[in-house]
Amino acid sequence: MEKKLQLSVEELPKNWKWLLFLGILDLVFGILGVAVAEFLTISTTILFGILMFIAGLVQLYHYLKEKEEKWSGRLAHIIFALLYVAGGVIVFIDPVTGASALTIALAVIFILIGSMRVGLSMFLATHHWRWLQHAIGGILAIFFGVYIIIEWPISALWVIGLLISTEMILNGWQMIVVALKAKKLANNS
Repeated sequence: MEKKLQLSVEELPKNWKWLLFLGILDLVFGILGVAVAEFLTISTTILFGILMFIAGLVQLYHYLKEKEEKWSGRLAHIIFALLYVAGGVIVFIDPVTGASALTIALAVIFILIGSMRVGLSMFLATHHWRWLQHAIGGILAIFFGVYIIIEWPISALWVIGLLISTEMILNGWQMIVVALKAKKLANNS
């Protein structure tokens, strides 16, 4: 027995114009992001390097400050903190190499997630449940992951920016749809 998700009017935003504006803004920035995917990839990678560096420094400060504590994992945590600091510096100094490493990691993640979705679809099919959307999503994820690897290292310049832009486009579209639905319901009441 399937249950359909239903929203009540109270759950929709009251200020649909603001949501519509934000949706259009996200959509426009997402489209612009596709046009400058390389720039977005490199700038995001630099920001990632800065965040790694800061996280490593904060961890290192904490582990060195707590001198009176005796715990066996302290040295390992200090080493991990130093690796974060070093990784952040490397990614900041050479964002193309950082983007390259992140791109390979993303490709592997897409392949693994896609494989899991295909496996889930086979399980669902044996139980006569809806399986096709899982199979299609899994196959597309595997295809995208393999494509990223085949196009690597060139794909390292655009993949991260394209994924960020795609998320912004989809989020903007979703906000626009919700805003228009809220407007329609507001006009009917």
